[in-house]
Amino acid sequence: MSDYYARLKKSVESDQMSCIGCNDCLLACPLPQSRTVTIAELNAAVYLPVIQQQSVFDFVASCTQCQQCVPVCPADLNRAEMVLFNKMKVEDTVPDYELQLQARNVSMPSGWTLDGLSALLTDLEVFRDVSAKELRRLLLAATVRLLFPGDVLCNEGGFYERLYIVLSGAVEQSTTAIGGSRVPILTLGPGSFFGEMGVMTDAPEPFTVTALEQAIVLEVPKASVLRLMAQVPAFQNHVQSLYEERAIWSYALDPGALGALPEAAVQELFESASLELVKAGHYLFRAGEPPKDVFLVRSGFVRAVQVSGGDLRVLVYFREGDVFGQLALLEGQDYAYAAQAASRTEVIRIPNAVMHRVLAQNPHAVEPLRAAAHLAEDLARSVSVGVRPLEKSRSGAFGPTAEDLSVSALVEQGVATGRDVLVVDQNLCTNCTNCISACERRHGYSRLELEGLMVGHYLFPTACRHCEDPACLMCSVNGIIRLQTGEIQIVEDNCIGCGACAERCPYDNINMHPVHRPKRGFLFSLLDLLVGSHNRDETLAELDPKAQRIAVKCDLCADYDDYACVTACPVGAAFRIDPATSLEDAAGTGR
Repeated sequence: MSDYYARLKKSVESDQMSCIGCNDCLLACPLPQSRTVTIAELNAAVYLPVIQQQSVFDFVASCTQCQQCVPVCPADLNRAEMVLFNKMKVEDTVPDYELQLQARNVSMPSGWTLDGLSALLTDLEVFRDVSAKELRRLLLAATVRLLFPGDVLCNEGGFYERLYIVLSGAVEQSTTAIGGSRVPILTLGPGSFFGEMGVMTDAPEPFTVTALEQAIVLEVPKASVLRLMAQVPAFQNHVQSLYEERAIWSYALDPGALGALPEAAVQELFESASLELVKAGHYLFRAGEPPKDVFLVRSGFVRAVQVSGGDLRVLVYFREGDVFGQLALLEGQDYAYAAQAASRTEVIRIPNAVMHRVLAQNPHAVEPLRAAAHLAEDLARSVSVGVRPLEKSRSGAFGPTAEDLSVSALVEQGVATGRDVLVVDQNLCTNCTNCISACERRHGYSRLELEGLMVGHYLFPTACRHCEDPACLMCSVNGIIRLQTGEIQIVEDNCIGCGACAERCPYDNINMHPVHRPKRGFLFSLLDLLVGSHNRDETLAELDPKAQRIAVKCDLCADYDDYACVTACPVGAAFRIDPATSLEDAAGTGR
């Protein structure tokens, strides 16, 4: 018995003894199977070696671990753990069968059985500490894919959120150089794995992956990888370690502000560097402290702040690719400001001792580093930032220019984490609500409200921002996914209406709607009169909390040639921007 399973068993049995049998957890569960099982039956199943009762079997097999049952428990128990414990027993009873091999658009027998491939995977370095039973559960959600020479598995810059393990053959990672030529980076043979960046940080794939010869690759979805990492700490440490190594290595290839150093010196710096995930609000250093390290922002934002008379003043925002902390080192002074994460941020920490040694060996690089540090701070102290539309709108017209949006508003209010953000110029908007009506006509119900964050005379409405680091994506049934192009999309056929994505969205841009629109009749006409047709579905849903629902959000009018809201605006008040592009424009050559 694994340590994880033993701890889970002990915790679940303790919770079972504390359960008061109120059934609130099942009332909160969105699964239709929750209506055919009781909490008493689920508690009793904890002590059964094999679950045979069909209603219990069906429920735990369908459970997505959405956690909706957790906050409603009056005894403060984790009922999701109890279901997971039973779910693992159900998964272990799945009979052995031959796995299918996906080859382009067809499937065929793979020649591997569930048990056979599980045993084979235990010989791979990546799974060296994972048992065959745990790998068997992993394979229940995985895909075995056959690639032919030249087949592209991943495209550089695409979002995949899969861990890929090469079982046979070879694939090549490559990147696109200036001019569009393909530059080979690394050849991966049997036992190699990649894709951990998308799993660990929701980042796009840094390389294009192409089959060099006929190859078989195992694809494991993100939710399954994270579950295995939680159950097997050694596996988590192994993946985390390689992720950090590769993330740092990618910056060694493209050192940005450190490019004044020769390649060997850059390699020496990054060999001693470490990758750290920093929570929003955490201080990397404070003003007055002696310099210890130099930092490079891999993702997210760091604010340089000064405290004067109890007031906090932001001097500069550092974003991806920016180096900070080197000025104190170069001038032999204490840090003149405090560095605080403005969002969930990854930084590469380079020890000062190593930086001192490298600069002593390369004195010609000192002045470029000092100039870059001064330039970055001088540019970012200017509060104003010009914002332009993301692209020419699909209706053919450019949106207006928002000249007075500030770096502070973009970063502090979370706008900068978006990839495609709707903006409405309130100086032009006539409040005709054509944008809302157009959205409703196209999608059946409006996904847009003219409410939200105001910055100057610009409104950021409650429409999905398609964030770079989306908090909503933790869906074990793929009810909400990120497309390879980066857009966040609801998969209606998969969504079970649990509402977890809506709760996780920090901007309240996901709503829950009834699956079926109500039939016409006197009751519905009366509701239309009392609450308006726009709110009728929501009112009926409140009357029946167990009504089947579906998550609804802006999908950037996928499969259409234009944005309905932008096209319908008669005065050109609505437009879309890419905040990251806006920040790059503001920084100019300061990157």
